[in-house]
Amino acid sequence: MLTDITESNRAGWNQIHSARPGQPASYFAGGGSTLSADELAAAGSVRDRRVLQLACSCGDEVLSWAQLGAVVTGVDISEVALEMARSKSAAAGIPADFRRADMLALPADLTGFDLIYLSWGAICWVPDLTVFATLIASRLAPGGSILLADHHPVWEVLAVQGPGQLTVAADYFGRSTPRATIENTKLPTGARDNPDAPTFTAFVWPPSDIITALLAAGLTLSAFQESPVAEMYPALGPMATHLPAVYLIKATRNVSHETLQQVAE
Repeated sequence: MLTDITESNRAGWNQIHSARPGQPASYFAGGGSTLSADELAAAGSVRDRRVLQLACSCGDEVLSWAQLGAVVTGVDISEVALEMARSKSAAAGIPADFRRADMLALPADLTGFDLIYLSWGAICWVPDLTVFATLIASRLAPGGSILLADHHPVWEVLAVQGPGQLTVAADYFGRSTPRATIENTKLPTGARDNPDAPTFTAFVWPPSDIITALLAAGLTLSAFQESPVAEMYPALGPMATHLPAVYLIKATRNVSHETLQQVAE
């Protein structure tokens, strides 16, 4: 079933990605970045560090990390998205490696990363957190971290119906139950307000589940924060800042005793 979901989603992304160009190459050639201040603060310096972005889409964040001096690989399931990313990388003159793969079936050589990063609208496509966390932990270098910045599941399940009006459009505790029906405002750009858009299947994961899976995989929680973004709850006015809209999780692979010994020697 999961393979069917993945392939269906891949076909859907290929269909709509032409409507998802992101920033132009000139934006990055001029030093632009799509990373938030919170992401940059959590990541710390990435100069000369190996960074892997999963679900990299058209490559905006990959190029943003590369601008900071990182050696970056971007992985996405959509051939169309990667063609856009490679074209943008070449036009901007910012080198990066782009690979097509399912984030739960990464090529064997993609390992030993200092930072593995997932950005907005990525974790909802993961069907199994245990498999995901175990894989991520195995692909980090000792001392490496995973940084996950995404929409808060509260935002995923609440839909604004009018001024001051909210309705529950999905199950916050849906977890591994596929969410085949996605409320229009939560659909990806290119599918929103598009009667001919493909159907996508996603999942709702509470942050507590994500953190628990990362801890069970042997990582140590380094940071967890939740933040409001008023623009994500239109028509709620000042009350929009009373609800979480985004969150950030950072978890780190401990440096092993053997590694510490090697450093000391």
